[in-house]
Amino acid sequence: MSEPLTTRIAPIQRAAAPLRAQAVDYLRTAIVTGLYEPGTRLLEKRLVDELGVSRTVIRESLRQLETERLVDIVANFGPVVHALTKREAAGLYEVRAALEALAARNAAAQAGPEDVVRLRAAIDEIASSADAGELRETLELKSLFYTALVDASGNPTIGELFENIQARISELRSRSLSHTGRPDAMVRELTAIVDAIEAGDAERAALLAQAHVDTAASLALDGLPDD
Repeated sequence: MSEPLTTRIAPIQRAAAPLRAQAVDYLRTAIVTGLYEPGTRLLEKRLVDELGVSRTVIRESLRQLETERLVDIVANFGPVVHALTKREAAGLYEVRAALEALAARNAAAQAGPEDVVRLRAAIDEIASSADAGELRETLELKSLFYTALVDASGNPTIGELFENIQARISELRSRSLSHTGRPDAMVRELTAIVDAIEAGDAERAALLAQAHVDTAASLALDGLPDD
């Protein structure tokens, strides 16, 4: 007769999971926003002091971020913020283009008037932030635009995949948007995508979304050293 299940499985640590989730969110945000730059060594003791949690929570959080490809655990050295290679970045942009095109195509097929209003409102905020030269804020607002686009597409799985890709290319998104004239061009591109969505032109919306990402990729990858 098998022994009772409760004697073979460790009890759930009710307090640990929320702490770990908070630590993961904190570290992920620090990486995505550039507070921890690519190649930065993530010292456990410093993170323990900074976050006020145990070493166990820090280690588990870093392992989670390793699965998201935001952190590398280097043998005999420790965890560091992952630095994208040019080939890896190109691959991520390729997948991002496919996801964004799919979201735009689906949105054109089924978005309602309220979705279009939300998308245009997001573009207006992006334009205002870009005019003020607020790069970080512009990137955050653009992420909100993509949230609205995914919601309009009716396929939340796109958003789940998209979120990880956006996190992994966060540094390159800043690089792309820093090019002279790029913020204004980006606003025009997003406006054209929403125009196509409002018109119900699924193929045009998808093509415009693909072109938008292709342009961003070419600017972000320009000047990066070859692998």
